[in-house]
Amino acid sequence: MNEQQSQATALQAFMERNPTTVEDGQVSTVIFRAVPSAYLDRIMTGSRLFCQQTDKSMADELIGQGYELNAMPAEPCRLAIVLATKHREEVLYHLALAGELLPEGGRLLLTAANTLGAGSLERRCEELMGQVESFSKHKCRVIQAIKCTTDLNTSLLRAWKAGGEMRRNPDTGLYTCPGIFSWKQPDAGSVWLAEGLPGDLAGRGADLGAGYGFLSRAALARSPGITELHLFEAELKALEAARLNLAEGVGRRAVHFYWADVTTGLDIGGLDFVLMNPPFHAGRGALPALGQAFVRAALQALKPGGRLFLVANRHLPYEAEIQNHAGDILISEQAQGFKRIVARRR
Repeated sequence: MNEQQSQATALQAFMERNPTTVEDGQVSTVIFRAVPSAYLDRIMTGSRLFCQQTDKSMADELIGQGYELNAMPAEPCRLAIVLATKHREEVLYHLALAGELLPEGGRLLLTAANTLGAGSLERRCEELMGQVESFSKHKCRVIQAIKCTTDLNTSLLRAWKAGGEMRRNPDTGLYTCPGIFSWKQPDAGSVWLAEGLPGDLAGRGADLGAGYGFLSRAALARSPGITELHLFEAELKALEAARLNLAEGVGRRAVHFYWADVTTGLDIGGLDFVLMNPPFHAGRGALPALGQAFVRAALQALKPGGRLFLVANRHLPYEAEIQNHAGDILISEQAQGFKRIVARRR
């Protein structure tokens, strides 16, 4: 059971123990980083539900279960639920949004795995809301607070809200925000791959796991022969940042953006090149199969002779995956704990 599932299970246990948490009648509930799980059924018995989830794989599951995603309520919510992520600034941002949406007497629930700093987050929640109560289950805490306007730390709320919003990084000039991989500065592996990209990329290409568009921007700047570039990214926040970061400097070239889970395959083919710094974590656990799925998707989308440009941590097992799926390795070099691979589709 991963951290998100554990948090959802702890939340379900809390609700079973505290059945009055969900009120009868047509009230609104907002859930930040909603996870598909049984606790949602209990909330739906008495609420109009607003699920916020920008991770494509979980979003698809929620949509498949009939939930509407990523609309914000216009009216105050009697219940706001925040599921923690590994991005601390994002959790604080969601707590601030919840604090704004709740009316006097509204209930806030924050569920956090111990590995995500549940104790520290309980203290931060208390700083914002005043008195809190906590419940422990499945190596998680469910932290409860009732909004009292006189206890609400409004200056902290404003600071946390500003800290989670999309903005331009003054060091890189790129738009980014908490909740995006490597949002404070470009990943060192991506920087090294960008430095090694040739200037002769041409035709149609793709950036898989494009993040906020760092590799795409580098490729477009270096290779005027690129005519089309397709960015695939599972995190909607990152894709929105990529749109901003590629709003200029593209010229007449076509740039397309896809909120997509690359591991399920690509609805595109005949590509001349593919760029990627593939993910290899699910939550906090290493999962090399994610990157291997990216390699397979890339090679299937390339035309014969098309090139794959990949960077990864040195230990990750991608070479065999390339060779087993019609790829020939042209260049393989290592530095700074990374390996940079150029392969060609047979």
